[in-house]
Amino acid sequence: MFGVGGYNISVKQMLLRGKFVQGSFAFLCGGVAAFIFPPFVSNIAGYVALILFLAMLFAPNRSKKSLFWLAYVFGFSFYAVSFSWICNALLIDEQKFIAYVPGVFFAIGAFFALFWALPALALALGRSIYAKVLYFCSAFVVFEWIRSFIFTGFPWNLLGTALSFDVRLIQGAAYFGTYGLSLLLLLMLSGAAVFVSGLFCRRFDVKSLALISVPMLVLVGFALTYQPLQKGDFVVRLVQPSIPQTFKWNRQMLEDNFQQYINLSKSQPLDKVRLVVWGETASPFYLDRDEKHLREVTQAIPENGFLITGLLRAGMENGSLVPFNSMFVIDKQGYIRDYYDKSHLVPFGEYLPLRDYLPSFMEPVANVVGDLGKGEKFKNIQVPELPLMGGAVCYEVIFPKGVVNPLQKPEVLIVVANDGWYGVSAGPYQHLTAAQMRAVEEGVTVVRSANTGISAVIAPNGEIYGRIELNDIGISDVELPIKLTRPTLYNLYGNLLPLVLILLCVVWGFLVSHRPTKVVKS
Repeated sequence: MFGVGGYNISVKQMLLRGKFVQGSFAFLCGGVAAFIFPPFVSNIAGYVALILFLAMLFAPNRSKKSLFWLAYVFGFSFYAVSFSWICNALLIDEQKFIAYVPGVFFAIGAFFALFWALPALALALGRSIYAKVLYFCSAFVVFEWIRSFIFTGFPWNLLGTALSFDVRLIQGAAYFGTYGLSLLLLLMLSGAAVFVSGLFCRRFDVKSLALISVPMLVLVGFALTYQPLQKGDFVVRLVQPSIPQTFKWNRQMLEDNFQQYINLSKSQPLDKVRLVVWGETASPFYLDRDEKHLREVTQAIPENGFLITGLLRAGMENGSLVPFNSMFVIDKQGYIRDYYDKSHLVPFGEYLPLRDYLPSFMEPVANVVGDLGKGEKFKNIQVPELPLMGGAVCYEVIFPKGVVNPLQKPEVLIVVANDGWYGVSAGPYQHLTAAQMRAVEEGVTVVRSANTGISAVIAPNGEIYGRIELNDIGISDVELPIKLTRPTLYNLYGNLLPLVLILLCVVWGFLVSHRPTKVVKS
């Protein structure tokens, strides 16, 4: 019983049990840490869970395999929980897609977990805990950037967006973008993790305070640059009917839905309003080919004013007639003055990748998802009587440096959206926060109108005005803030600036790793 063989078996059992406990703890921490994102951004439990996981990850003498799998397990639950709202879209038509929900939930966690697991391998490169942390934080932000374009990209819930609970804390996005905020926040949390690890070992790690205090001081310095902005005399009316997604394309309800937009738009006097903004595909009719409904829509337009509405537009692509997910600018006389077509389409929502090669069990999806036309990227909306405007349809706004024309910066970014797919979940709140980050990064006013979701005007400093809450029905008149006198650094130099921060951290880590040790003579 106590022989060598028995002793070896018990050791293996103890090791397996230890790995299971650590994996379970990492999984639990990941699920709780997901609550640092909107709408739970100031949730302390989320930060505590993230710090405790990092403290465990930073334990000495971990193998690469151990680092990878611990971070993978954490990342699985972290992203599966924070992106769980995606599954709600499959429940709109429960009979067809409910069977796919478990698979989609698992696939989300399994894929996005790699964006924690692969950066964790960078911990093996450092010779000291401080070098390890610097390498890991740098690698994590690099993989956040990779997440913005791999497989068409999905930079949703970048770590820096967790700071959006206080508009002053996101002012750094005007200098280093959301990626820079991600780096600063992760450095602070990692420093706290090293400090906590020291306390568990009954030692006071003074050096770890530098990892906390340096990025904290940078964030505070940015916060001090915050200034309220004056409002101008240009009034925009946001219109949100909150039409449930199950009703939106019901053939018997199309006319009623359309009329609801018109009635809401003119429910209060339009005398001071210059621009009325509807949501994504607010018009179910092709207004460039439907004179009857085009005439009706002028009821919602102020005298000497304009309407911007989302809708489908029939256009040519590769010699074929295809629908485009668009927005039109229409004047009081019923003329379409300009338009914008969505250029960054949603895979499996607006087109089906590799349609001809899909297996037979994907036929229900293939039969529902149509392929939309792809518009011109960074196309501005130019109407002489209006400010120069950029356009973004729904999730296009989540892409840093992917939504504002770099050669001709607009004064206003119009975002038409529809979060009806995601129900009452975290998704619409996170979507609004993405628009808020783009406003601060680019120094532009964002006008966001949602069919269902959260409509608001976001100033270039991140302040939110005229907010219509999720599932509320109503209108909101907002005076647009005056434009900034000069562009933000991030608008001018883009991701070059967070790259500089990352390189500084890597160099710092290299210097720490290769610092000569003192030899004590006896």
